[in-house]
Amino acid sequence: MAHRDNTGVGIVVDPAARDHDGQGHRHRKREEKRRRDAVRPPDSFERFRIIAELVAEGRQLVEIADHKARYALIVLGVLNAAVFVVISRAHLLGDLRGGLRPWLIAALAIYAVLTFLFMLHAIDCLRPRWLRGAKLVHGRQSLLCWDAVATADLQDYRNAWTVARMDEINDEAAAIAHRESRIIEAKYRALGRLYLGLSAMVVLGGLLLAVYAGVALFTG
Repeated sequence: MAHRDNTGVGIVVDPAARDHDGQGHRHRKREEKRRRDAVRPPDSFERFRIIAELVAEGRQLVEIADHKARYALIVLGVLNAAVFVVISRAHLLGDLRGGLRPWLIAALAIYAVLTFLFMLHAIDCLRPRWLRGAKLVHGRQSLLCWDAVATADLQDYRNAWTVARMDEINDEAAAIAHRESRIIEAKYRALGRLYLGLSAMVVLGGLLLAVYAGVALFTG
């Protein structure tokens, strides 16, 4: 707010009003910058940072899938131990009635087949997968793929960095992110089959344990 001083000579500007105007100006500048940033394309360094974060997130998803596969193996180990302890009591199988024994033997055979398939899916989920960096770039040394870097000559790799352009680095990073997404998709597809088989084994194993428990209860 402005007002005349006591002498009537000049105009005095209220400091509070001046601070308010300054804050409003800064707010308008921030809003203008926010609007510009919302519509402008990211620069090369921003693109690389975004893609690098995407690749890092993909690696976390790969680790999560591996942890889930290992957890499924632990559950299977506990279930198999319980089934083995029960069926190792051979006299229970001899106490079964003639009509029930073939069904129980068939169920044990199915359980064994499911265990074999389960292990195959677990191996498929946990097995290492390569980025195949040499196939992601054309006509030049890969700079970011560890498998291609490991097979490159050290001096050639250093020379490749001296002539590298930011657009080439971004292109390779985008190719890595795309390839990594394929790896994640394959691992989670195998993980889905793994847990589907585990569910079937838990149901079948529970039925086997229930039958053996019933036989032990009524013949004990």
